[in-house]
Amino acid sequence: MKVECAGSAIVAEIEISAPPETVFDALTTPGELAAWWGAEGMYRTHDWQIDLRPGGEWSCNATSATGTGMTVRGHYLEVDRPRALAYTWMPSWEPELPATEVHYTLSAVGGGTLVQVRHTGFEGFQKSQNGHVEGWKRVFEWLSQYCTAKAKK
Repeated sequence: MKVECAGSAIVAEIEISAPPETVFDALTTPGELAAWWGAEGMYRTHDWQIDLRPGGEWSCNATSATGTGMTVRGHYLEVDRPRALAYTWMPSWEPELPATEVHYTLSAVGGGTLVQVRHTGFEGFQKSQNGHVEGWKRVFEWLSQYCTAKAKK
């Protein structure tokens, strides 16, 4: 796994032992997203609402380990199953942050998928960018564990 800052963007990649269709579905299916995005003792996501088409809106709620509620929302920019996915990202916990963009590229490699992410739009928001770097490390770990287990079934 690699997650790092590149100028005002975050670039990340991970190889997951599951086919691209499995990974894409885990990133776009409400029940699957709720199953893997989050961890006990940190936060859990729930109530995913997804209109999976370019221009379609998406949102989810999350509850922290202390019971604090949060939301994140956006709209889809690109939906190309199982190769590419892009959307805007607007978290309630950083209302001053302009909408950023998350672009995924999924490529079949060996027995799995190379997932590459470019998260852009952090100009002037270095602290937020650094926090999102740490967030992507956790998200990639959760996604990898979920998809790998699913592919073994």
